[in-house]
Amino acid sequence: MTTSPPSPAGGAATALLDRLARAGNTLGTAVIWLLAVAVTYDVALRSLGTATLWAGEVSTYLMIALAFLGAGATQQADGHFRVTFVLAHCPPRVRGMLELLAAAMALAFSLLCTVGAWQATESSWLLDMQTSTLLRVPLWLLQGLMVAGGVLLALAYVQRILALARGGLAVAEGVPGAGEVI
Repeated sequence: MTTSPPSPAGGAATALLDRLARAGNTLGTAVIWLLAVAVTYDVALRSLGTATLWAGEVSTYLMIALAFLGAGATQQADGHFRVTFVLAHCPPRVRGMLELLAAAMALAFSLLCTVGAWQATESSWLLDMQTSTLLRVPLWLLQGLMVAGGVLLALAYVQRILALARGGLAVAEGVPGAGEVI
């Protein structure tokens, strides 16, 4: 995973958001390595005729963690799927406004999802809920990954909105072809 370099016109808020995004990126990278170790361990033991009971479950949890924890870093790098053929036909001022509107709507959606994940996490914590699998992992731990990922994604959208507000169309256009599907 990669993140964009800090904005020179950023300020204290953008610098803080950059540091949080890098922390999420580092955590996501660590999860990738843990996933690789778990899968390699499982494959090695299976090739020796011995199956592990936990590796598949742990790998699933790590993939879920990666999906949620990596969402913010992916957004910051403009790596999410976007369809831009409508934007391409808009005048520059309208394009900038649509980009700002889209970022604001995505921020609202990510905040709603994060609040819902927080409520589920809190409920699981209070009820001491666990997975019904061999490892009996506390559900709040898994759901907490959704909360953390939602916060990182929301912060990435806040950073996008700040950049759009400061840089206007230059930021809205970004790198030609980055994250675009026509």
